[in-house]
Amino acid sequence: MEWRNPARWEKWETRTIQGKAYSFAHLTQFDMRLEREAKGEMAAFNIGIRVVFDCHVVTEKDDSKGPADVEGDPAYWVDTGDYCRLFHAERYELSQSLPDLIRGLPDGKTKCYVAKNANYMVWRPMGAGLQGPHYQVFFDLYRTDDPTPRLVMYVQSAYVKDNPLAVQRENQKPFATVCAELAGLIRKVLKGPRSKAKKRR
Repeated sequence: MEWRNPARWEKWETRTIQGKAYSFAHLTQFDMRLEREAKGEMAAFNIGIRVVFDCHVVTEKDDSKGPADVEGDPAYWVDTGDYCRLFHAERYELSQSLPDLIRGLPDGKTKCYVAKNANYMVWRPMGAGLQGPHYQVFFDLYRTDDPTPRLVMYVQSAYVKDNPLAVQRENQKPFATVCAELAGLIRKVLKGPRSKAKKRR
């Protein structure tokens, strides 16, 4: 999981693509907190979460080129798997609302689902209800080994999917529960589909 290496995280500088300057400042990594009061046998907790965005949220894969072919071309990124990714204007526009979608997780405004590739997903409809196109966002969530442990949410990919929601409602899981399990505050309960991690779209 090379994307868990902070040295590989995207710096998100402004790029000029086909004569137009694009700012990616909205995708700069940020911190948020998940706070809960004591409830039942569980003590109160306050968990810090670093949110990091992968280049997949604004690009699409281009198998026709290798890293050496795109060096110095601002329309291309080379991801942590060394695949070439080409700027995608629609994904870029959708990414403008991505940070707010993520910030809605701690207070429950954004629902969290257990996805099948050993990660998690959030989504929002594109105006046509549950059966229409929807914006799907997949992320990896893990605990660091820092002196003061925290969680890192690595947003791996975000794109519009035309067919109905692939992750079923029964796989919904409270984000607070996911974080408390990873932080070791409560025992992890397996829920939702599981499979070996596959290469990201």
